[in-house]
Amino acid sequence: MKKMVETWLIYGLIAALFWGSYAVVSKVVTGTNYYNFTTNNATLLMLIGIGIVFVGYFFTAKPSFPTNTNGILLGILTGGLWAGGMIFSFLALRGGANVSRLAPIYNTNTLIAVILGVLVLHELPQQAQIAKVLLGAFLITIGAVLVSS
Repeated sequence: MKKMVETWLIYGLIAALFWGSYAVVSKVVTGTNYYNFTTNNATLLMLIGIGIVFVGYFFTAKPSFPTNTNGILLGILTGGLWAGGMIFSFLALRGGANVSRLAPIYNTNTLIAVILGVLVLHELPQQAQIAKVLLGAFLITIGAVLVSS
């Protein structure tokens, strides 16, 4: 009997579809050859879009609010880190970056996440996965170098 695809993998692929698409829409909104919105305006409009989606999800997914102060602060930090990355990607796009070159560069975040996952969360890959993780990290780095030069 074939094993069904794990739910987290489906969610990950859907996330990739959303994140891959937002880069193109961001370029159209901020690019000088398109709508040429300032980073401030693009950020505000993105915040409105985020609010609509998150509020809708929150109220349809049996809402509850955490009470752990450290967890709350880390949750807020998560949003701050993501927002900082978005602001700098908007700045890069307004500065003339091509999505086809910028996306592989900022997606080296995968490499950073793997390193931090191992060092901070102690999520060591299983013995059979170590070579795949190292090769994947190497290829990500090579890809970013190739598109940035």
